[in-house]
Amino acid sequence: MTMRNRLSLFVFAIILLAGATAFVATSDGLPLCLFAANPQGTEIAGTKPTPIHRVASTYTLEERDYLIRTVAFEAPRETNKGKAAVAHVILNRKRSGRWGDNIKDVVTRPWQFEPWMTRRKEMEELSPNDPRYRTAARIADAVLAGQIPDPTAGATHFLNPIVVRQRHGGSLPSWASGEGVSIGSHAFYSPDDAGTTSQLSAMSLIAFAKAIFMRNAN
Repeated sequence: MTMRNRLSLFVFAIILLAGATAFVATSDGLPLCLFAANPQGTEIAGTKPTPIHRVASTYTLEERDYLIRTVAFEAPRETNKGKAAVAHVILNRKRSGRWGDNIKDVVTRPWQFEPWMTRRKEMEELSPNDPRYRTAARIADAVLAGQIPDPTAGATHFLNPIVVRQRHGGSLPSWASGEGVSIGSHAFYSPDDAGTTSQLSAMSLIAFAKAIFMRNAN
């Protein structure tokens, strides 16, 4: 088998793994760690621990756990409002059905939430007694219980514009048009052109796969 054929099969496998309608929550196709060291924002009042029995019955304990872990790693240095915003993006994606029917599938879908791609073991080993888990749990439970309204206005995508521009020659993905909703170090978007987003994500997956293949070939 020629190297070209091997590359084609490798790229095809990557695209199948990612799914036909791959969308990116944190970048324009390549996983990125999107948070700032010193974010600014407004704290949300009323974020005392919410009893688990008050969390909406439509969410399982497993979904709650995956939501908490994702918030803890995607928004570790964000304010309460910033953490709630990330939680709402996840719930908005679940409601849309395009990324999965439950929170676990949404956040672990390939090429979506960077920590699950690069730090999965660390995320799974995070103890519920860890302060990071407890902090994220307080926000996640309040969001699930309907105590914190969606500050993103229904966003399904977010990124750190400073980080993305630094890594991509000053440009942002096409779905990040306009100013979006700025919360802390993140900007949140609700792109309408799903087809364009899917095509851009597929192109990024191919480029990423080629880079890995060529590096291993050398």
